[in-house]
Amino acid sequence: MSDQGEQYDKSWVLYHILDGFIGSRETVAVRRKLIVAIDQLENSMMTEIFTTGSRAEGMHFEGSDADLMCTVKHVIVMCPHKDVSYQIDSETNTVLMMRDTNCRPGYANLELVQLGKGYDSLLEPAIVQKRGVYFISSEIFRRTFTDLFSEELQTNMEMHGPAATLQDEHSVDLDRVVSFQFYYWPSEANEWLSRPRLSGWPDKTLRDQIVQGGCHLVPVGDKTSADQFVQWRISFTTAERKLIHSLTHVQFVVYGLLKYFLKQISGMVKQILGEQDIISSYIIKTVIFHAVESTPGSFWQEKQTFLCFMLCLKILVNWVKVGHCPNYFIKNNNMFLGKVYGENQRKLLRVLTDLYDMKWGCLSVGTYIQPTIGELMQSVRKGTKGYVLPPQKISEYECDVNIFCKLFSFRENEDSLPVSLKLLSASRSDIDEFIGYFATVQALSYTGMKTFGEHVTARGNKEKYKSLRKSKNLLRPFATVCTSPGLLSFATYYYQTGNYMKSLEICDKMISSSTIYLDNISSCNYSDRYEQLFSGRGYNLLHRCQAFVSDITFVREATQFCPPELHPEITKRFIGNALKIPPLPYAVFLSFLCYHELGDIRKRDTALIHLRAVKYDKDQGGGEYWIVHNLLGICYETVRDTRRALREYRDSLGVDGVGGCTQYKNPAKERITHLQH
Repeated sequence: MSDQGEQYDKSWVLYHILDGFIGSRETVAVRRKLIVAIDQLENSMMTEIFTTGSRAEGMHFEGSDADLMCTVKHVIVMCPHKDVSYQIDSETNTVLMMRDTNCRPGYANLELVQLGKGYDSLLEPAIVQKRGVYFISSEIFRRTFTDLFSEELQTNMEMHGPAATLQDEHSVDLDRVVSFQFYYWPSEANEWLSRPRLSGWPDKTLRDQIVQGGCHLVPVGDKTSADQFVQWRISFTTAERKLIHSLTHVQFVVYGLLKYFLKQISGMVKQILGEQDIISSYIIKTVIFHAVESTPGSFWQEKQTFLCFMLCLKILVNWVKVGHCPNYFIKNNNMFLGKVYGENQRKLLRVLTDLYDMKWGCLSVGTYIQPTIGELMQSVRKGTKGYVLPPQKISEYECDVNIFCKLFSFRENEDSLPVSLKLLSASRSDIDEFIGYFATVQALSYTGMKTFGEHVTARGNKEKYKSLRKSKNLLRPFATVCTSPGLLSFATYYYQTGNYMKSLEICDKMISSSTIYLDNISSCNYSDRYEQLFSGRGYNLLHRCQAFVSDITFVREATQFCPPELHPEITKRFIGNALKIPPLPYAVFLSFLCYHELGDIRKRDTALIHLRAVKYDKDQGGGEYWIVHNLLGICYETVRDTRRALREYRDSLGVDGVGGCTQYKNPAKERITHLQH
């Protein structure tokens, strides 16, 4: 085989490994569609949510970040040369004026023009006076919302760049940024609009969309400036997501390979330089943007995957060599300033040059993700083709899991119903229609839970009946879509209204059904079962949804809907947080309560024995979720077995599985104190 032929063959193998590793073209498209839809649904009157990071881009592999940017809607950032009188007329808006700052391009000061009636607790502490003018301090603002998130989550979040960062038990960085919208295109980025582009990417239509969307101001200053305390960075996060979504799949796969490569060498870089994130994922994104912009589209082919990767690596090496990494939108902003210079620059250049000279061997470096892509390639070329072409049925299963995991995890709010109806009416494909319909019936169910409490204050039996009937009708559509949480919420309604036999009927269906539990799906391989039941049978998404179950959720805003036995669990939560319970133990627990109310001691005790067995379930049991121990403890309290109840509550406090990170929400200590006294 010629050298070129061998390169093409190896690149073909590399491309298909990455396709399975990062996600196929179809899978990536579904992930992106879901992210955009969920962002729209989670927006509220006060804030706009925008998901960032690798997962928002459509990438999902070990170490992928799940970041969130929250834009405060009632804060308006204005341009000095524009008429702002119509904004100042609105008393609810806080108006800030963007001002120049003495540092490198890409940063600004925010002068306070008007403090609106709708300002929140984040802004007031951050107001500082400088030479007789009031500004918003980025440092104080960032520290304030970091402390706020830390208090809410009962954990220590750290400031990292403009974000409050939490590292979860799987070592995935979760970043939360609070930003302000700037509806104009910054003059510093005008060069980006008209620069020469060999590839024609991004085209004029996309550039116009990006310009119309403006940018954001995020709370972090220029570290090389003495005045960073009040400086804010201009962020093009929304534009960057549009650009990533516009890449071809080969370009996106190479981008994924670059991010994988960065993860693999991060330990080595930290050991040599003493700093792990000297080459950030943002710099990797900048590399792919410049590479795509400066090369013809015909260059990006499957058979040249490795050549494309090496081009990007060469760009990075050259930037390190000259000590200049140009921001993609603001060319004069050197992102290496203050980071890559002197001895650090020389060491980093040596590391990257050595890796570049290794050619294909550089894909076998590192231990962050095992086996390495280089090792997988060797296995494939020896005949293990399963790594390259996964069966189509598994791809369908994985695609469906992506859809249902994201939709079931969506957290409703007061404003989601109008948005979901808009999504449903505007749908043009089966998946769009399903997303809109699912979100709509889920929002109706959320409304039904809140409505349930109205019967408590209703006057007379007739008004109580009307209130309960309205709640039931709102809950019903979601009950036809899924067993849990939809149908189990219906069972809860029946329990709360004294129709115990109806509740038991639904619980029995949940207990006896063979379903796929989404909230801990990584612990099991359900693909074979899914293939047998659904793959290739022509079922639509609404039908396939019946194969999946998720946690039943109770929110504090609808406390009356939650069984009173669980009120200590739900009342300990902050507004907006939810009590989540795996469906199998909840169905058995609810059966226990129903039999207890019916006075059927034998079946009640049988349900208790069943719940003890469920405690050891590897997916939904007490080893993963502390709430399962609490359910058992409540049952033991009900039958007056105080000793066993105390033991369950103590065991609950020791759980560090999937639900261990929510121990701060666990009222087991209070339950123990109550029992002991």
